[in-house]
Amino acid sequence: MPTPSNNSGLRDNHTRGTVADFLRAKTQSGSKLSIVSAYFTIYAYDALKAELDQIGNLDFLFGEPSFVNRLDPSKTEKKAFIIDATGLELSNKLQQKRVAKECANWIERKVDIKTIKQSNLLHRPDELLPPRH
Repeated sequence: MPTPSNNSGLRDNHTRGTVADFLRAKTQSGSKLSIVSAYFTIYAYDALKAELDQIGNLDFLFGEPSFVNRLDPSKTEKKAFIIDATGLELSNKLQQKRVAKECANWIERKVDIKTIKQSNLLHRPDELLPPRH
């Protein structure tokens, strides 16, 4: 992953660095975060649980996730299987019910969500301008 070319908190998970790396490096106990994004999943919460559980508050501005349908399927995580005496099983199986419940509890305690439904009000990650040199 390329190093972001600026010192701002703007991340796009491509040329401006990953949100996960930024949050791991910058969050501290009691941090107040403000995030603008078109999507957030329980999988993101599970991957960043240690950091997100320690924050004080998150203001989340949620935009229309229309670009999700255009994501490159070749960049998504592949399924891995284990074959043993009992049969075929996913090796990276997420305990979805547990994670969903933990994420819901975290949202109730620490997150304020507002949504933007007006089209073109928020930029999607694939529309960000290239970094200035």
